[in-house]
Amino acid sequence: MHPRFIMLISFLFLLTSGAAAQALTNDEVFKYDESHPAAGYWIGTLTTGRGNELTLIVSAEKKDEWEVKVSALAGGLLDTPCSDIKEKGQEFSFTITGFPGTTPHFEGNISEDGQAFKGSVTDLKKEKPQPGSFLLRRTVKASDMANPLAFTGELNAQGITIPMTILLAKTPGGNWVGSLDIPMQNLHEFPFINISETEDGTITAELPVPGGADIEVKPDEMNKHLEGVFRQSGLVMKIDFTRDENYTYRNLVRLQTPQKPYPYREIPVTAPHPQGFSLGGTLTLPDPEKYGNGPYPAVVLISGSGQQDRDESILGHKPFLIIADYLTRHGIAVMRYDDRGVGDSEVKESKLVTEATTSDFATDTIAVINKLKTMKEIDSDHIGLIGHSEGGLIAPMVADRMGNNIDFIILLAGPGVKGDLLLVKQTELLLKAAGVSDESIKAQSEIRRKLFEAVEDDDKAIAKKYLKKLITKQLESTGRKVTDTEIQDALKTAEKQLLNPWMRYFLSYDPAPVLARVKCPVLALNGTRDLQVWHKQNLDAIERIRKQADLPVTVIRYEGLNHLFQPARTGTVSEYITIETTIDEQVLSDMTEWIRKQVSRKN
Repeated sequence: MHPRFIMLISFLFLLTSGAAAQALTNDEVFKYDESHPAAGYWIGTLTTGRGNELTLIVSAEKKDEWEVKVSALAGGLLDTPCSDIKEKGQEFSFTITGFPGTTPHFEGNISEDGQAFKGSVTDLKKEKPQPGSFLLRRTVKASDMANPLAFTGELNAQGITIPMTILLAKTPGGNWVGSLDIPMQNLHEFPFINISETEDGTITAELPVPGGADIEVKPDEMNKHLEGVFRQSGLVMKIDFTRDENYTYRNLVRLQTPQKPYPYREIPVTAPHPQGFSLGGTLTLPDPEKYGNGPYPAVVLISGSGQQDRDESILGHKPFLIIADYLTRHGIAVMRYDDRGVGDSEVKESKLVTEATTSDFATDTIAVINKLKTMKEIDSDHIGLIGHSEGGLIAPMVADRMGNNIDFIILLAGPGVKGDLLLVKQTELLLKAAGVSDESIKAQSEIRRKLFEAVEDDDKAIAKKYLKKLITKQLESTGRKVTDTEIQDALKTAEKQLLNPWMRYFLSYDPAPVLARVKCPVLALNGTRDLQVWHKQNLDAIERIRKQADLPVTVIRYEGLNHLFQPARTGTVSEYITIETTIDEQVLSDMTEWIRKQVSRKN
């Protein structure tokens, strides 16, 4: 289960969840390259054709070639590279490609003084697009200024520890600029806007993130410490950071991630879906010199909750790339694909993503399998599934619907109980790890059960009632007085995350009947420090269901591994980024040997 999914219930800190912000307010004039006036760092407002406003950040560099990157978190863009970049005097244009369902094209003019970039944006994919507009002002990065101040520390948000660095600097005109680094959320030099300083030296600044966020901080006289607060979605978190005079952005160490050239073949695959879109992915085929020309046994990898790419990328880790690499090196073909609406799996209608349930995602896997069955390199008698987290719900669904077409399935931290039971236990474990009292956990769980029951019944009025109670209880557990505004802000965010078709389906879905019908062998794996899918609750249930139905099942419990199958100390989400191992090698070895046994039993 993706950490983004945990937020739905625990309301954990995430910088990608809510609305637009203001543009820069100061009118300082910055130096620029007059031969390439578009080059530089721009921040301002994008107004869509429907009138919605969001903060737009554009970085344009002219080296041998132009390099343009665009960020607008409310629009799902973060350092998104652009193409078709054209410069003609003060005119400048570029296009964002590879973004699901849309191809935004920006074109505009740089002002005579070089300080403003104004223009229009149109969607090249639409026959009659509603053009939008943008107005950006030139600014500078804090890291490009003389003597920037880097303050590093950790925020504690509902038990989740988030390492981050705040970078502050004065411009030549004496104005503050700043940015935020959060490696675990892939944020690097993400700018603050509307920065101001009071007479006593307190600095306030906003972050242009959905839902809004801001800081109120003050450095000490020697600029050695930074104290203050970070506010977002009703949460107020203490900042007590220390100056790091040798700060550099910490590149994530991921030693397991394979590097090209690979000792096997890669083939791009596109699988058509009956609903009119297609799923793009990568098929890796074993080295023919070592394993012959095929056909090869194959597995399809199925990701967990939330929209994910084919590598199931998270916090610098690429679990599915590593699994595919390991299995392919050992003679097994592997297909991994982008979730619908991600990467090469584009959809034309957003509701195919926003209204989709786990059952709908199972049809995606079926479409991919049907494509594989047409390929001469694949042994269609030996196609198996490996599902992680929610993918562990989807794999049995697919096997149940496709019958003998599926040879085996592997459940990596797959649920074995109804969704509401899983989430109640998940939240209890996460709160316990965060140091919340047993009394508070018990009280929250009672409210949460009633909330889930209302969501399952699609009774939004009752659900909102219990959601407000739960949020109030959570905010009060911080030990401070909570305002009505904080509660309402948190409630708006939570309603969007909880009251939707996917959640309603997940809460009510019981995997037991399907697990009791699937005839092919099942390998179920879990770590004892997995706080998201608790092994004693889910692994025990899977084993019991299969044995009662007299069906083949193998269960392996890994001591000390978390939800990603990393060796962990606590199992909390905040550890994921700090652990260099992406997936324990024993898990990879066990899966490989088990798959070989399943393939050999039919040969």
